[in-house]
Amino acid sequence: MDNAMKNRFKNFGLLISLIFIAGFIVSGTGCGVAKDTQLQIKIKEALREDRNVSHDKLIVNVKDGIVTITGELGTQTEIDRVTEIVMAIEGVVELKNNITLPDDWHTTNPTFLDYGLI
Repeated sequence: MDNAMKNRFKNFGLLISLIFIAGFIVSGTGCGVAKDTQLQIKIKEALREDRNVSHDKLIVNVKDGIVTITGELGTQTEIDRVTEIVMAIEGVVELKNNITLPDDWHTTNPTFLDYGLI
């Protein structure tokens, strides 16, 4: 084999190695943002599909699989349902549920009204 042929094989091998390394980087760490975006989309879709959750009042953020949800919902039942939905989605590492109730939630909450607690 002459030197020109050896150089072609050497360059071809280098090219294949670079492609392999680039693919490894993209599929591992370089793709974290894309994975978080896909997870955010899955979460929003799951919340949208549940008719018992006012999803339009929620903000969903994802960083490294850690989900942070902020917003305000009308009942603790809705907040608990959001937790159930999100934690059931593959890829969620942790949920930081920062959803709050309105300041006057106790005056409209059926539990308080039913038991005469207000």
